[in-house]
Amino acid sequence: MTVQFADVVGQKKLKLGHSKRVLIRTSDFHVWVHADEPGTKGPMHTHTADETFYCLQGECTFTLKEASGKRYKRKLTPGMIVMIPKGDFYQLHNTGEDYLVLLGTRGETDKLPRFGKAGETVGRNLWALENRHVIEARKKQIAGKATAPTKKIAATKAKARKRA
Repeated sequence: MTVQFADVVGQKKLKLGHSKRVLIRTSDFHVWVHADEPGTKGPMHTHTADETFYCLQGECTFTLKEASGKRYKRKLTPGMIVMIPKGDFYQLHNTGEDYLVLLGTRGETDKLPRFGKAGETVGRNLWALENRHVIEARKKQIAGKATAPTKKIAATKAKARKRA
């Protein structure tokens, strides 16, 4: 086996609709960067090997499904790591206000498929491309939050000038 190195921090932003870039691959393991714009979500799915995600930037809400069928949500923020056992269903959703960057690892080649709720093969995730309007609306909402304090300050200054 040849030793492989990858620059995680130096990765370029991924194009919309391409949330995964494989950094290291072997026949039994792979490492990748998963990145998404705010508002983007993936399909509920599972894999045939254990998987980890380490959050580098942003906020990711995982929807997880127990064997009983009960669903629950858990947030992953920078510095946190999650391990998802093979066969467990999960969904990723960038519920934060920043571009999400996760480092992922799985104990199998990247060429194997993921599986949906009915055991079907889940192919490429087209959610971001099919829901650009959701992503754009989320970006506008975030931008509005960022400018709200500025607007408030400007209004306060205008009131003060009127009084003077």
